[in-house]
Amino acid sequence: MKLIVLLSIAAVLYHYAVYPALVLLIARWRGRGAAAEYPAEGGTQWPRVTLLIAAYNEERVIEGKILNSLELDYPHPIELIVVSDGSSDSTPQIVSRYADRGAVSMHQAPRRGKTAALNRGVAAATGEIVVFSDANNDFNRDALKALVRHFADPAVGGVCGVKQIREAGDRESSVGDGLYWRYESAIKLAEGRIGSITNADGEIFAMRRGLWRPIAEHIINDDAQITFDIVDQRKRILYEPAARSTEYASIRIEDDFFVKVRMVAGGFQTIAQQWRRLLPPLSWFALAYLSHKVLRYLVPLFLVAIAIGSLWLATTGAKEYQALVVLQLLFYGTAWAGWLRLRRGPLPTALYVPFYFCTMNLAALLGFVRFVTGKQGTSWRKAQR
Repeated sequence: MKLIVLLSIAAVLYHYAVYPALVLLIARWRGRGAAAEYPAEGGTQWPRVTLLIAAYNEERVIEGKILNSLELDYPHPIELIVVSDGSSDSTPQIVSRYADRGAVSMHQAPRRGKTAALNRGVAAATGEIVVFSDANNDFNRDALKALVRHFADPAVGGVCGVKQIREAGDRESSVGDGLYWRYESAIKLAEGRIGSITNADGEIFAMRRGLWRPIAEHIINDDAQITFDIVDQRKRILYEPAARSTEYASIRIEDDFFVKVRMVAGGFQTIAQQWRRLLPPLSWFALAYLSHKVLRYLVPLFLVAIAIGSLWLATTGAKEYQALVVLQLLFYGTAWAGWLRLRRGPLPTALYVPFYFCTMNLAALLGFVRFVTGKQGTSWRKAQR
């Protein structure tokens, strides 16, 4: 039992602290960017771009997204495709209003999920580079140039931008989402400088259209599948901080909770399908994916093992494990206190960090259960905005 507890503690510490510190140090020591970039002036060498948005019932935000997309600075006119399959609101009609400005509306009545929408959109795209985005975010004006400039290097297959969360006091997820994405950004930037990042973010991600492989519609995490498909073709995926996608966090923490449930269920699906590419970890990508993603999905199981194991050992009179039980009670008690006063306004950091950590790991545990029981579908639970 002692070994189980100690290994679980080591795994959690390695994932949250040791691995990030290692990649940051290695990236500083021997990191590299793209080997070439397109010239800043003149647009003849820059490839044509398709901006692809999968939008389900997004009438509240889609017009703002279209206007933001049409104002982006790029040497060529961009092809803008919005796939709104299954939408029952006015999303398709709003997109059609901008047909004279190059917006293409693709709509079918059946809702077959985001993966099917992406397959249809990429099949219709004409740009050499496809940039994926969501309806509820905005790009900074230079985002496309910041992403696409790296494709002058033939070794680069994809480039991921930064997801940023707008601060908003009325949104329960704003602080936690913001902290999480800043933490993730630092790790991804380091991973990309060493070799390749471990997961593309569909909010702002560019790839060579020629590398696209149609995704099976039962796949939950399309971002992960795209990442593996690009890496399998021996191309790098970089991280570009100058390309920024900005959005509001979910209004209620429950929405973030169920997004995490779906993502982790999809993460275990990815592991089940890709384990032969990960074990043994003979490449940088495999080692990074195991350290960054697989351990992230397993953290809730380690936390359960630590709680049960330390409680068992504490009953034998072992002082160190009695102290460990007390520390866990204090931490989880603080998280519970955060939950109790959440509806009374923004939480102080001392309450929010334990609360958000526990909430997201509880969601991950439920995601594992849904994967094991086969109860997680491919459709998103739409968040309130």
